[in-house]
Amino acid sequence: MKLADFAGPALPVSDDDVRAAAKVLCVTTRHVRAVMAVESRGRGVHPETRRPIILFEPHIFARETKGRFSATHPDISYATWGGKPYPATQGQRYDQLVAAMALDETAALRSASYGLFQIMGFNHRACGHASVQSFVRDMIQGERAQLRCFALFIVANHDMHAALKASDWAGFARRYNGPGFAQHGYDQKLKAAFAQAAA
Repeated sequence: MKLADFAGPALPVSDDDVRAAAKVLCVTTRHVRAVMAVESRGRGVHPETRRPIILFEPHIFARETKGRFSATHPDISYATWGGKPYPATQGQRYDQLVAAMALDETAALRSASYGLFQIMGFNHRACGHASVQSFVRDMIQGERAQLRCFALFIVANHDMHAALKASDWAGFARRYNGPGFAQHGYDQKLKAAFAQAAA
C-alpha cells in the first residue's frame, strides 16, 4: 500500500447506522456514541485528506518485528509505551506509518489504530478480515465501515461486550484500552460521554 491508497470515499456514519449497531450490540445508541466520542472525538476520517484518523504505536511495531528495527529507526520502533510523545498531527502520524511500512508493511499496519473507534490493526480477524490489509482497506471506506467493524470486534470479545452492555466503564476500558486505562481516566471519560450523549 502507498500513502495515496489511504484516501477513500469517507462515507459518514448516520444516526440510522448508530441505531443499527446498537441493536446488534444490544446496547443503547448512547453506549456507541460514548465510545466514539472518547476514542476519536466523534471523527473517523480527516475532512481534508479523506484518510482514516490513525495513531501509530512504535512499541507495538517493535513487538511485531521483535525489535529488529529499534536500533536503526528509534523514532518508529521502541520497546516501551510512552517512550516518546506521539506526533501532534495526522500528517506526522502517517509519516510514521509510511516509514514503518517501508520496513515491514504487515507489521506496520498491525501497529496502528484506525477510525472512529481506534481499533488496532492486529485485531483485524475479530473485525471479520483475514488480513490486516483487508481491514485497513475497509477503514479507508469511511465511518460506516468503521462502525461495522467496531460492532464485530465487540461481539467477538465476550467479556468486553458484557462490560459494555452493563455500562461497566472500568471493565470495558480495561479490556478496550489496556491495563493503563485508569492512568488516563478512560473509564471516567466514557462515563461522562455516556451521560452527555443524546439518545
